[in-house]
Amino acid sequence: MGDVYLAEDTKLSRKIALKVLPEELATGERLGRFEREAKAIAALNHPNIVHVYSVEEVDGVHFITMEWVRGKTLSELLPKNGFTLAKFFEIAIPLTDGVAAAHQEGITHRDLKPDNTMQSDEGRVKNLDFGLAKPGGAFQGEAAGSEAPTQAKTREGVVVGTLTYMSPEQAQGKTADARSDIFSLGIVLYEMLTGRRPFQGDSPSEVLSSIIKDVPSLVSDVNPAVPRDLARIIKRCLAKDPIRRFQSAIDLRNELEESKREVDSGEVVTSAAPGGATSTRWVAAAAIIGLAVVGGIFYSIPSPKSSTNVPRFVNSMQLTSAVGVEDYPHVVS
Repeated sequence: MGDVYLAEDTKLSRKIALKVLPEELATGERLGRFEREAKAIAALNHPNIVHVYSVEEVDGVHFITMEWVRGKTLSELLPKNGFTLAKFFEIAIPLTDGVAAAHQEGITHRDLKPDNTMQSDEGRVKNLDFGLAKPGGAFQGEAAGSEAPTQAKTREGVVVGTLTYMSPEQAQGKTADARSDIFSLGIVLYEMLTGRRPFQGDSPSEVLSSIIKDVPSLVSDVNPAVPRDLARIIKRCLAKDPIRRFQSAIDLRNELEESKREVDSGEVVTSAAPGGATSTRWVAAAAIIGLAVVGGIFYSIPSPKSSTNVPRFVNSMQLTSAVGVEDYPHVVS
């Protein structure tokens, strides 16, 4: 929707990013979306959302001055087979935190994707490009902005966005609310752990059909190192019916944080191989039970140095069924 330049603010002696809307496009819907993006970001003040400094217009040229983030996009950072769990949580939690902050201000992003997420050289995660953002109540269903299917890359004459990261309601031209962002987040999280998107096709129509109809494999089936609980979190994000998804991004963020805590503590269930499972908590429990049994055996066997003088008999007959030595056995006839 616009060209982004690195520039210098000569008054404050700092580097900034300029997002410029070409003059020939500064009319109608384009200009409206450009101004809406500026207002949407300006209303947010969160460490995981790029900061807007001002909205300007000079000689018919419209541009936004904003924070310059030195770093790489998520699509540039993503390995072929996905991130490790540690790296995943390092990015996923602040990414979701930024989306939650936008939702709390009544702003739906509608264009979440790896290209719109950056990690700075200092490790800070930033949500970018609110060009398709829809202001207003998160679940009020305002029709602000275009609902048309969008393309993966920005080019002149098309609506900006990414077809492969749409929610089913977006793909069907229905009203998108904050829960649509949660579906898009689910796609991004899925790709972060596996290196591939859950919905694919050889043509845009096949991709849209997959988003609307297909149920993807569990993340843990694709990547056995992923805990089952984490896989279920992402599965819930990808529910076709918005009612069955997380109803707020802050709930998703909290679930991710809890999953990280369990991974860090070792209390997780992962797939050792397709169809099999290994649980560190069950391994620990088994070890404890084993120690208890061994301890019980040693406890029941008298020490050779025991002060109790137990007489030894020849051709003795066992009268009791208890394991070990009894001091005063008796028979009940």
